[in-house]
Amino acid sequence: MARPLRVDVEGGIYHVISRGTERGLIFRDDKDRTHFIDRLAEAKKRFRLSVYGYVLMDNHFHLIVCTPEANLSQAVQWLKVSYSMWFNAKYHRVGPLFQGRFKSVLVDSEEDWMLELSFYVHLNPVRIKALGLDKAGKAAEGLGAIVPSADVVSERLALLRGFRWSSYPYYVGYRKKVPDWLDMEAVLFRVANRREYRKQIEYRICHGMDPTFLETLKNSLALGRGEFVDQVKDLSSADRESVGKRLLRSKICWDDAVCAIEKIKGCRWADFSEVRGDWGRAAICYLSRKHAGLTLREIGEAAGGMDYAAVSMMLKRFEKRLFSDGVVRDRVADAEKVLNVKT
Repeated sequence: MARPLRVDVEGGIYHVISRGTERGLIFRDDKDRTHFIDRLAEAKKRFRLSVYGYVLMDNHFHLIVCTPEANLSQAVQWLKVSYSMWFNAKYHRVGPLFQGRFKSVLVDSEEDWMLELSFYVHLNPVRIKALGLDKAGKAAEGLGAIVPSADVVSERLALLRGFRWSSYPYYVGYRKKVPDWLDMEAVLFRVANRREYRKQIEYRICHGMDPTFLETLKNSLALGRGEFVDQVKDLSSADRESVGKRLLRSKICWDDAVCAIEKIKGCRWADFSEVRGDWGRAAICYLSRKHAGLTLREIGEAAGGMDYAAVSMMLKRFEKRLFSDGVVRDRVADAEKVLNVKT
């Protein structure tokens, strides 16, 4: 069997899946799950990962991670090996715990691909045949051919709300103390608040997920816009292993965005950086988020020490302004031309 394609890129966002050998158990009790999470936290520090989400099932796990240093292969390999050694010692077993190489899918950071992926990952605990969400059931519900009964929906919601071994309880506020290694802002940025996140995921429990999304995710090297997928394919076609490449989008930095807006406004950053409500300040943050892939915290630091929650609110307001204010929209478009980025 051919080895799965792997494309390691700087700033790449990935959906990672790894299963037990012959679909055997990789977690036998809660102590195993706790130890795996400890290893995941350590991997975050060792390899400078950003961990956006996870779920631990009995015989497999899902992660959503970002790799600033193009080191996904090393990070996940370390995670699997370190956990396997501990697991084998605990249960006096020998041999591989995990089934071959892990699967990874590069995810487009634009639009709502990451948001939809997080729903998919968090819904894993209820995606079981007993609750009508086996392969056939998922497809039928997604197409509207089957509508689950109120009792089935209630069972699914109870299971999801009570499942401890995923990032979902943190996303919706069921667990208040969020671990410092879990970064939710990149996903929650796409919704109004945690209540809206819970509302959307519970809608999918009642109506199913888009079958097109599920099929795209199943056998893809990349998940996103057609242009993004084509770029990933181009990288992977050159070699079975593509390592250290730049992120697959027009890449700028904070200073580039500042220079572009200064040119459009005809004044220096220092002249408007402290002006509350100035469109230029918000535009620089918007461009840095959209085209440089900066986190909300990174934008806040670059902007002079703004709290990431304040950055998130400012960006949401600015996106609404872009929709209603044609003048500002045209100026941002002009800045993107200066930056030579694709919109």
